[in-house]
Amino acid sequence: MKMTKRPEETVTDDEESVADESAESDNESELDLAGSATESDEDDSEADEDETSDSKTKTKTRAEIIEEQIHNKYEQLKGTRLYVRFPQKLPLNDKEFETKVKSLHSLISKAAKPRQKHARFCLVEFKSKEDRNQALEDIKKSIESDDAFKGIFVSLPKTDSEEFVNELVARKQQSLEKKKTKNLLKRATKQVQRKETFTSSVVITNLPKSSSVAQVRKLFENAVDIQIKPGKGKFRDFSAATVTLPTTMDARNAIKLDLSIGGTKLNLRFNTQQKKQRSKKDLKRKAAGGQGPKLDKPKKAKRAAKAE
Repeated sequence: MKMTKRPEETVTDDEESVADESAESDNESELDLAGSATESDEDDSEADEDETSDSKTKTKTRAEIIEEQIHNKYEQLKGTRLYVRFPQKLPLNDKEFETKVKSLHSLISKAAKPRQKHARFCLVEFKSKEDRNQALEDIKKSIESDDAFKGIFVSLPKTDSEEFVNELVARKQQSLEKKKTKNLLKRATKQVQRKETFTSSVVITNLPKSSSVAQVRKLFENAVDIQIKPGKGKFRDFSAATVTLPTTMDARNAIKLDLSIGGTKLNLRFNTQQKKQRSKKDLKRKAAGGQGPKLDKPKKAKRAAKAE
């Protein structure tokens, strides 16, 4: 019988990210990298308070620590793992799962069980790069010749690529920034309700296009929110950043600072649009509550009309 070569399968980034997060679930508490997106607000607040207090004593930011640890981790694992996808769902029982995965090759030293139920993929580890390469070659041959391996797909993990690791770093840093922004906004809202004061913001008009939110955060550690958009008009060669601070005094102090990113001295000014936007929102809120904006009544004009 003539054998036909199966078309090459591909691994999606999401699949491998999920498999890799499952493999590192034992280290979740260390970096909080594989945490669920549905964590409670109370937990977020406590974690953010710890970050704020730690930032005063540490020279490295949380984003820099995450970048360093992720790169170190995957540098150590590089060349020792394989990504495997099965045609059927993997067993839920730990022993059955380990038996099934390790039956692929005798050189497999560890199999990382996915946290997701009914997953069909996982990552397997080897003691050395030589063992990994030998197992990869043997498993591919078995897939072509052995019916027991039919439907199995095996490949090198994307985390062996420096580019993919950089994408993971950016994804984790972005997730951290969103989480921090959410907590700061919530905290600032509570302060507004208690003190009846409003937050204020400043605008950076000549931010280098390559700048990230994490870089701006280094300059404004107490910022409530940071938004970066493409520059307009004479500033189209730059990006524009709006930095919302807890108080107007913080905004005043920020304007006086001599700040720069990548050798570019930053131009800061007050966000004059903020007050206009609030005024419009106040009018809409009053209208929605059945109270329209108060207008001065032309009393004298009415009296003159009656006299005529």
